Parts: sequence; structure tokens; C-alpha cells
Amino acid sequence: MERYRGLLEEGALAVDVRAEPLFAAQPTPGAVNVPWARIQKGDHGLPQGRPLVLLCEVGQLSRVAALYLEAAGHGPVFVLEGGLRALEREVP
Repeated sequence: MERYRGLLEEGALAVDVRAEPLFAAQPTPGAVNVPWARIQKGDHGLPQGRPLVLLCEVGQLSRVAALYLEAAGHGPVFVLEGGLRALEREVP
């Protein structure tokens, strides 16, 4: 999780790729919500050349979204391993 925090401190954009209703029910502080469906369609508006940190519930959807974004020329793209569940386990 230190790497995740370090990337954000260095200016990376946190992108939550969960569907809008899931994000609305449990928002990720500091993250923008760009659902996977929009990334898949190329309708996401994410900046080129800015590091992105993708996150979702457990990290699987983020990994797939990262492949799409990297193929479209975005990068560097990082994935929060273990997703939001990993962050929850870390909070005391």
C-alpha cells in the first residue's frame, strides 16, 4: 500500500473502475470514477501521459482495464493489488 500512496503523492490519478452505483454506495476518497464499461468503449476522458492507479473491489477488473488503457497509449498504468479490500484490511 505504500507504493499506492507514493504514486498518488507523486501526482498519479486514482481511478476507480467499478460501476457507478457501486462507487456511489462506497466512494473511494480522492479517486475519480470511470467505470470499466466506459474504458472498454474508449469513452473515458482519462489524460494521456499522467500516471494512473486503477482500483476496484479486488483488483481483477483493474488489471483488465489497465491492459485496455496501456494498449490505447496511456501510461504508466498501475493496479492496486488486492483492490479496495486490501486497503480495508490495512485500516486499523
